[in-house]
Amino acid sequence: MCKLPDMMHKKYLRLFLILLIVLGAMGWGQFLDVNVDLDMRRLSEGDRQLFITMTEDIKDYYLNTQFSSDLGDLGMMIDIHLVLESVSRGGSQTTINAQAIISNKLDQYYYAKGVQFPYSRGRKIYYSTSFDPLASFLDYYAFMFIATELDTWNYMGGTSFFNRAIAMADLGKDSDWPQGWDDRWKKVRKIKNNQYLRSMRFSYFEAWYIYKYAEEPDKNVLETSMNTFYEELQEINEKLGSNKETLKFLDAYHINIAELLAALKIWGGLELLRIYDRDNKKVYESYLKN
Repeated sequence: MCKLPDMMHKKYLRLFLILLIVLGAMGWGQFLDVNVDLDMRRLSEGDRQLFITMTEDIKDYYLNTQFSSDLGDLGMMIDIHLVLESVSRGGSQTTINAQAIISNKLDQYYYAKGVQFPYSRGRKIYYSTSFDPLASFLDYYAFMFIATELDTWNYMGGTSFFNRAIAMADLGKDSDWPQGWDDRWKKVRKIKNNQYLRSMRFSYFEAWYIYKYAEEPDKNVLETSMNTFYEELQEINEKLGSNKETLKFLDAYHINIAELLAALKIWGGLELLRIYDRDNKKVYESYLKN
């Protein structure tokens, strides 16, 4: 006869195993919020029926794919606007031609032209290390977002993921579906090699976290971080001029940046921003006046 403690032990063991299965089914992806919008205005009503499940399939892919086992849930969001331009058929294969806008509604914004992939109604998307025209397209931008996020945690912390995006673009260029991949290869290399902006990003986030959340903010660390921010902005201004990625970053965080520079009396930084980031000139001027 089974003793009561043994029965209870087996009961809770079963419950524990069920919990693990349920949690595993939920996924451990790096994205927490995924918005997908399909623009099918250029397609016939018949062709639109191909994409009945695509919106949810892309959402599920980003929410449930673990792009790195070393990273937990980063809590990131991604917004995808996919414009489906045409559907062509040849033999047993249906090819989709599209363009896309991928963003996080803050400082990450990418326009992708020449998006091309084979597709069939209800086709599921699976993560693989092998090249797949649709999954690899989604992976590329996942790597870009993760790389940029990790750059805010550690100095140049996203390098390995920028490298993964470069490797993915290399596979795309050499595949049977090369359209658009050369542009993506150039884009990721440009962003990875802009170490001034990457350093600015880390310096700002390091300073803002200390300034906003530390019980006793270390002024020396704050000054070091924001002076580095200022120096890197000077380098961008002198060597790169009006840089689109830098301006996007500044537009997303200009109020906090201005507050930090003013609090630390780094007036030169505000003066430079007033000239460099003209769209937000009035904000910088308001801090300079005060």
